[in-house]
Amino acid sequence: MSDKLSKAREMLAGQILEDFKGKITGNKIDYVVGDNPENIFFVGKLLSNKDDGGSGYSSDVFIESVGADFYIVDEQFESALLEIKPRGDFFYRAYPTLEQQRTAILDEANEMLAEQYESFDSLFDAYTDDPDSFKKIKMKLVPVYKKVKIDKDGFYLSVVPNSLMEPDGIYGLMDETHPENERFSAYIDSLQEEINEDPYRYSYVVFERVTIKDLKDEETYRNFIKKNAKQDGYIRQNWSVYIHISIRKIKEKYLLSVALVNDSQVQSNSTSHASNKKDKDKPSIETLFNSGLDVKLENAEFDPIILDYFLDDYKYDKTQAAVGANCSIDFDKGSNTIKTNHLPTFVQKRLITNDSLAVKFQDLIDNPLNTLNAIHSKMLVEIEKWKQYYHEKCSKLTNKGKSDMLNEIAEFEREVKRFKFGVEVINSYPMVLKSFVKMNKAFLETSKKYNTWRLFQLVFIVSLVPDIVACDENIMPQDEKDKTSLGSVSLLYFPTGGGKTEAFLGVLVFNLFFDRYRGKSSGVTSILRYPLRLLSVQQVQRLANTLAQAELIRRNDSIISNTEPFSLGYFVGDNNTPNKISRDQALNYRNMTQNEKDEKRIIDICPFCGKNSVHLTFDEDSYRLIHFCDNDECKSGGILPLYIVDSEIYRYLPSAIISTVDKLAILGNNPNFRNLLSGAPCKCPKHGFTSTRRCQVTKEFCDIEVQEFEEVKMYDPAPTLFIQDELHLIRESLGTYASHYESFVDYFVKNVSPSKRKIKVIGATATISSYEAQITQLYGKDPLRFPCASPYPDRNFYSHIDTTDTQRKIMGYAPYGKAIINSVVYSLKYMRQVVHEYLKDPNKVLLINDIGIDSVDDAKKILEDYWIFLEYNNVKRDGNNVEGALETPINVELVKENITPFHTRKMTGDESFQDVKEVLAQVENTDDVYSGVNLIVATSMISHGVDADRFNIMFFYGMPGNTAEYIQAYSRTGRRYSSLVIDIMRPSRETDQSYLKNFEKFHEYKDIMVESVPINRWATKAIDGTLPGIFTGLLLNKYDPEAQFTSGSLFYMGNIKKAIQDGILDKETIRTELYMSYGCVTFGITNELGNQYKKSIDTFVEKVFIEIVDRTWIDENIFDGFNAMGYHIMNSLRDTDAQLLIELD
Repeated sequence: MSDKLSKAREMLAGQILEDFKGKITGNKIDYVVGDNPENIFFVGKLLSNKDDGGSGYSSDVFIESVGADFYIVDEQFESALLEIKPRGDFFYRAYPTLEQQRTAILDEANEMLAEQYESFDSLFDAYTDDPDSFKKIKMKLVPVYKKVKIDKDGFYLSVVPNSLMEPDGIYGLMDETHPENERFSAYIDSLQEEINEDPYRYSYVVFERVTIKDLKDEETYRNFIKKNAKQDGYIRQNWSVYIHISIRKIKEKYLLSVALVNDSQVQSNSTSHASNKKDKDKPSIETLFNSGLDVKLENAEFDPIILDYFLDDYKYDKTQAAVGANCSIDFDKGSNTIKTNHLPTFVQKRLITNDSLAVKFQDLIDNPLNTLNAIHSKMLVEIEKWKQYYHEKCSKLTNKGKSDMLNEIAEFEREVKRFKFGVEVINSYPMVLKSFVKMNKAFLETSKKYNTWRLFQLVFIVSLVPDIVACDENIMPQDEKDKTSLGSVSLLYFPTGGGKTEAFLGVLVFNLFFDRYRGKSSGVTSILRYPLRLLSVQQVQRLANTLAQAELIRRNDSIISNTEPFSLGYFVGDNNTPNKISRDQALNYRNMTQNEKDEKRIIDICPFCGKNSVHLTFDEDSYRLIHFCDNDECKSGGILPLYIVDSEIYRYLPSAIISTVDKLAILGNNPNFRNLLSGAPCKCPKHGFTSTRRCQVTKEFCDIEVQEFEEVKMYDPAPTLFIQDELHLIRESLGTYASHYESFVDYFVKNVSPSKRKIKVIGATATISSYEAQITQLYGKDPLRFPCASPYPDRNFYSHIDTTDTQRKIMGYAPYGKAIINSVVYSLKYMRQVVHEYLKDPNKVLLINDIGIDSVDDAKKILEDYWIFLEYNNVKRDGNNVEGALETPINVELVKENITPFHTRKMTGDESFQDVKEVLAQVENTDDVYSGVNLIVATSMISHGVDADRFNIMFFYGMPGNTAEYIQAYSRTGRRYSSLVIDIMRPSRETDQSYLKNFEKFHEYKDIMVESVPINRWATKAIDGTLPGIFTGLLLNKYDPEAQFTSGSLFYMGNIKKAIQDGILDKETIRTELYMSYGCVTFGITNELGNQYKKSIDTFVEKVFIEIVDRTWIDENIFDGFNAMGYHIMNSLRDTDAQLLIELD
């Protein structure tokens, strides 16, 4: 049934798109009643080029022509023949039929009168009984416009390009005076003559208002028109279009530009297009709708236009037949015809994993080694296929193509070797094998829908096993450690929705079990970081679910059951979760209701029992914000191992932490941060770990003396694993500042912490270009991409494009002649009308060709997945404008049409964790999708970490500023079902016009068009922002654990001064440590690029040491002290500039 419904959704989505095209172009209607077609349709319009008056609507962009540019080579030019078929629709004014006018006056009466009438007959009867009550019911004739298609008779122009050339043979021209255009003009005139035969043609203006009695019957109505038609001004159409061709010889080719031009003279109002478009009652319309042309080339070929961007890439078709002018181009190779297209559509097929090689969790539990070796054998077979493919393609490749393909084969061979090494390590060490099996058990218990690993997930996990094992100094011999890629950054590169998260969570859970078995009974194992707070919203529940099952397995294993529980920390800061609980906040919880407390919880579903039974409370005894499950049968035992307050995370050191990258800056201003990297030597029996001389909880809530603290000697306390998701967002200033703090952490763990080793780093992304440069700049390490690039454009060993499954239909258009904001909101309205039509009568769904379902219930079920729209804005201001325009007039119009209006919610950077969680819950969990929120107005916040199966119709208000952002944003749709993406181009932006012209090529090769991530760790001024924090980070993390007992806490300036005077802080040692912290010096060798930073460090250290010693300090902390010296310690990596207060008198 699910496959049948999925296919039905694909058919439904396709039909919705076709219906929507009809709404915005008018290509499916023969007449318009009640409005001017210029106001209704906004795609494919050509306005007259004779109308050059200034527009009062600056956001409108008008076009008068549409066409294509292409080349013909010299040797074929003389014999070439062009067959040009113009396309388009004109509308002419008609008198309304009796029924059309009756319907209009019935609507008018129902709007004006208290009593409502179901039909004109009932209205007329009431009028007959009491005419005086209906005196005010009168109206102008409702405007009606009928369509005339200029291509209905298959008319075409036949042109020999060579005959158009000037004597010099360089230039050629065809204008409106050419004989073929005169023939075209005569044909248009014949169409105008045909409409004169229409008895309803609007020949004369009627100003008189029609009343109910005038609509008694056909004869009465016709007499009304005849009597009131003004005979002094016969209305004629003034349609005029022609084909314009210009030719220019460029070297050995001829460039031809062929265009359809609207040359009509505006009759009704010659002032401007802007004034015309507001008029619903125009006697004539000169705009050409659904404009376009087909150009068939005979006796010659379209010389391919080479796309330079792809020139050296052997996998891609680097050519196209033509380039559109104000449109896109389709090429029919069979008939050798190019066709202009105002609505280019790219059909994106779904990338699916190689399920034939999917591996069951149970097989890896029961027989892990044989299962893994079988995968290795298949990988060896795949290598041979790649090599054979190279031999087949070799003769057609450029030298660069050969080199690229051989490098890809070599990379895959290395990938296979890493996997094989992982299998060997699992086989060689019993605790590694046990950890691997337990990890699979945890995922088997967690997964409700799947019982297998996707192949790439498993290969990635196994390949990283040696790197994790190498972190322990006592297990692997050095020669094996040298074979690992521990010192490299493993980049997990897979499309959005492909399962990256499960892959790196697999590594994380393996690491948890391995840590426990090797003797690390407490402390942080992994930190999972996101660039933005809101990216982590859905990941908290995901990781909590997996850790809960791992925790149950740990409890039942006698070897590790006495270790600290597997727990999760949510470390994102005070905008979403508190940094600490103050005394007043603690006392305030006594008076809060449970509902008030629950507003701050970060998960709703218990990860242990799966029930919606999680609540939040504050426990004064442990001084903790506690998530607890009130299900008596839950295996959690009540309290969930989840920490959401920064101070609690320092005290309890959760096994895994979800954080934001900007929280790294905390290491320079909070002494407790060092617990995460170095562990802690003491533990308060009630309130957890501490590395200072006191409990981290105030004495009012902790009466335990220091002497009662438990001394702790943590085994290898530093985290083993750092995971950076959405790596491509670590860019520009954030990336530069992050690189400095990453270098410090790397230096600290390797040289200062008790662990004295490397940390394994994983990066994950679906969109990145030039990743080598970004990773080198960010981490100062070599990158290792997985999976490696494939020689095939549509598949690799792990996945392939399923040509039978449409994931998205992406359509773009530029709304020429209509303000962009109006185009966006009316596009939303038209799409709502289309979907509502099927909701109103689900039987229409069953009539869709090849729909494959036959019940109304199934029709309603699949419609649910197309009811909620996403609307993307590049800036928040655009979103605000959209919301305002939806409120009025769009929602007013929808209500009038008895269609559900838009109920919007925002998803921008201004929304809190709880807001986003609430919206997603409404979208995913509501039983009645039609009664709640039905439009999300979003910015780039939607692009990452927001996943919902019901997001399947999306609109873009202009194209995003870069390709990665665009791909990430539209990837919110089509996660499970076929989806629609509508790109509304800004006609005034050249970049948007370029997207339109190259729409299908851009989408076909979007992944290699992703822009490089801008990041420079050696940016000249960047060190000025980070150096104060790195300096204090060094003091707090390295020196304070000992100095606090002699000099006092180095969080205070007076104690820093004392430590300098006592010789604890040595200027030259600090200077050298800062060199190493920034990567200026590695293994005693100076990095040339770091010389400038060394000078900055020298100047800073010299000045700070002098100032600290020379000043008199009272009780200033490092923030106050460094501010006084003219420095700023970062509190966040986004905390870059001092805020300016602007006051208005």
